[in-house]
Parts: sequence; structure tokens; C-alpha cells
Amino acid sequence: MSIIPTFFLSMSFFLLFFNGSALGFILFNERFDSLFGYGFFIFTCLVGAVFASIAEEPGTAKKFYCRYCLYGNLLVVFFPLYFHWVSDFIFPRLVEMFL
Repeated sequence: MSIIPTFFLSMSFFLLFFNGSALGFILFNERFDSLFGYGFFIFTCLVGAVFASIAEEPGTAKKFYCRYCLYGNLLVVFFPLYFHWVSDFIFPRLVEMFL
């Protein structure tokens, strides 16, 4: 077991945890404004996916974790669409309902 694939896998998991908990999305949007924040969020998710694909070694026990981080980072790319859908369709109706 080499240390370089382990490093890439741990970096991929860190990016998955950071972006998957919506902390990355919120911080990127507040720091870089909406358009560049979205772009940077998607970029970091794709970097995490690349790190997971680099760390994958065939025939090892880490293959499951590499696939988990790869698919997780690719799934997190769609979070901004989900957040906008929720804010556009659900929250305005809740505000109208209570006013």
C-alpha cells in the first residue's frame, strides 16, 4: 500500500465531506459571490473526483472507498441545482402561507 494513493484518497474524502455538508457551497457563495462561487464549488467537487480516480488501485481493498469518493464527489456537483430548486419553489410558498 503506497502513501501517494492514500494521500489522494484522503484529500478526496476531505473534499467530499467539505462540499457534501453544504459548508463548501455556503462559504464559496459568500466569499466569491454567486456565479464564481458556483464555479469554484463545482471545480472542487470535480477535483475530488479526479483525486479519487487517481487513488484507485485495481485489486486492493481500497477500491470500494475510491469508488465511494468518486461517485460521492460527482453527486455533490448537483447540490446547487437542488438548493436553488428548494429556495425557488418551497420557501416562497412557506412565506406566503404564513403571511
